[in-house]
Parts: sequence; C-alpha cells; structure tokens
Amino acid sequence: MALLRFDSPGRVRDVPEGSAFYDDWHRTVERLIATSTAVSGSGRYVDPSRRDVEASGRRLYTWTGFPRPLLVEHRDDRRAAWVAGEDRNVQIEYLEWHVERAGGTITRVTFSTETPEYWKLLAATDRATVLELYRELVSPEVASRDLFPDGRTYDPLNRWNTTDGIVHYVMRINSMRDLLGVSQESEPTRRAVDGYDALPYKRTTGADARLNLDIWALSRKGYAVSTDEVPGLYIAGWDDTGWTRPDGTPVDSYWRVVRGRAGAALRVVYEVPESERFAVGDIRIGGRPVEFGGQLAEHVTVSAHGLVGRSRR
Repeated sequence: MALLRFDSPGRVRDVPEGSAFYDDWHRTVERLIATSTAVSGSGRYVDPSRRDVEASGRRLYTWTGFPRPLLVEHRDDRRAAWVAGEDRNVQIEYLEWHVERAGGTITRVTFSTETPEYWKLLAATDRATVLELYRELVSPEVASRDLFPDGRTYDPLNRWNTTDGIVHYVMRINSMRDLLGVSQESEPTRRAVDGYDALPYKRTTGADARLNLDIWALSRKGYAVSTDEVPGLYIAGWDDTGWTRPDGTPVDSYWRVVRGRAGAALRVVYEVPESERFAVGDIRIGGRPVEFGGQLAEHVTVSAHGLVGRSRR
C-alpha cells in the first residue's frame, strides 16, 4: 500500500477541507513516531507515512476505562476506588469523564478521549472555531478570555475543561505523545519467545499493558506494526447489561455519541431523557445506585487502532 497520510482523530472536520491545519496535524503525529524501531523479535514498529507497509490487517487494542491502579489499590473496597476515581488527575487509562449533578444526584456523565495536542494545534490555527466548539460542547457561557487569557495563547486547563466541563484530556500522561510513545517501547527481555518469557511486567495501567504485550507479540512474529491512518484514542463501546431503572426493569440505551462515530467515538454522553422521569443517579448497576462516574467507566471500552503487515523496505 502507499505511504499513509495521518488524518485527524475520528476524521472530524473542525475546519474546512484544504486547511493547512490537516498538514500540520500530519506533521505533529509524524514527529512522534520513529521511522523504524525494534520492539521485540524480528518485527518492528514503523512510521507508515515513511515506511511502505504491506498491511495484512488492522488491529484493535482494547482495555476498560476505569483506572486499573485504583482497582488494585482498593481491591477490597470498590466504593473507595470510585471515590478516588472522580479526580481527573488519576483517570489514567486514556478515558476521562466529567459528572454533572442536581441536588447531589448524577444527571449526566460525559466521557472524552480527545488529546491535548489536537486542541492546542486547533487553537493555534483558529481560535474562533475553538470558542465555538467549547460553547457547543460545554456551555454557551464560555467566553474567549476563559480559553485565551492573554488573548492569544490557549489554556488547556481552563475552567470549562476542568472544574466546569470536559473537552479533552488534562491528566498529564493522557496524550497522543504517550500513546505513540508506549507503542514504540522495546521489550525488556529481547530474547523472549512468548508472553510468558516477557514477564514479569511492571506496568500498572491496563492501557499500557494491552498496548505493550499485544504489539510485542505481533513483533515477535516478524510483523511490522504501526498506528493506522487515523491515529488516536477512541471509545469502542460500552456494556450496560444488567443496569436497571428505579422500577427494576432494564435500562434503555442512554448513550449518545457527540464526536466521532459508534465504535470509534471521541466524546460520549450518558444522560436519561427527561421523558423517563428519573436521572442517571437513580439507575442501579449490580444493585448499587450510580453515585460516581467511575461506575459507568468500568463498563466503557477504550481502544487504539493499528496496522499489521510487512514492511517493504
């Protein structure tokens, strides 16, 4: 196949086709990937924009969205894990969420997998579009000075992306840089022939473990591995099996994809329609009422997308 050009996450078109933004985004991603890196065995992780890969298939790397380190730390107290998980600074599995409440009851949970690199570049390209998107996604009350305090420079830790809403990641190692960085890490035991030889594994997050172990397994088989042409992190799906309304009957689907698409969403909102006459906080999961966004995050699957094949040079 021909050399790839990196597209925007989810192929969203926040600025018109033909804008220099899309070339700049391609270069932003390209700078984060080495041309070719030995990761395990005879295969390599390659940059498909600089190395021609004869792709034999695509690979979906998946993990659950609630922070695994909190589940380990609070193994015998799930509620304590949920309490700790409400802090965006510990939402470490490339999934962050913001909870809205009315009178203490949860009314809406918004999940995002959007990277700071994308939004910083968009802000440097078109401040008016960023302001418009914030007003659409978070609140019509967003003012330009909230996002650009000095009139020029975008503040990713503005109130509408932290305390009062969510647009993209703020947790310091949730980023495109970290996704592609961990994807290119070399296996500590270079002579490993399978996953058992590769252990012990010291990573604590579910995301890093999934990316490392899957990529190394493919590389040991001699494959060239890479990100696909739409690099990013996505909400692949969710499972609300067994969730019940206040009357004990199964819930309907209250998930709404706001950016991206089903199976590869960038932003998803969970909210009960007013016509139902109850709120998210009235739903029960495993018999427990929903008190924390993390109770939903445990049932959300996050993904990264890759190519697998043979490098032609």
